[in-house]
Amino acid sequence: MKAREYYAAVQTAILAAPHVIRSDITFDEVTDSECYIRGILTMTGKIELHLAEYTITDPEIKRVKYRYHLQTLNGRLLARWDNAPHHPEVISHPDHLHKNDEVKQSKTMDIESVLVAAIDFIE
Repeated sequence: MKAREYYAAVQTAILAAPHVIRSDITFDEVTDSECYIRGILTMTGKIELHLAEYTITDPEIKRVKYRYHLQTLNGRLLARWDNAPHHPEVISHPDHLHKNDEVKQSKTMDIESVLVAAIDFIE
């Protein structure tokens, strides 16, 4: 898959999410098969999803680095999924979830998974 095709799939997932009110996403194509996507999604329930991912798309999709930061409009953290290697004690290392001042195990996340998980935080 080409980086531009991957970005189109991300945009399709965002457009399909009924709880996304506004999308401000940027796409930087590093090579044909590498890209950096970042931005903010404003959602119902007065929450925002700040996202950043560096992805290699060929020969398979690999999110080398990702961060999905869910917060209220006034900046209070609700949850953050990322794969920074700073919590080796977590069984799912490097993937983990920050929630309620705790670090927890997490599956590897992508934009579709995060959009589904965000529904639980909508008031």
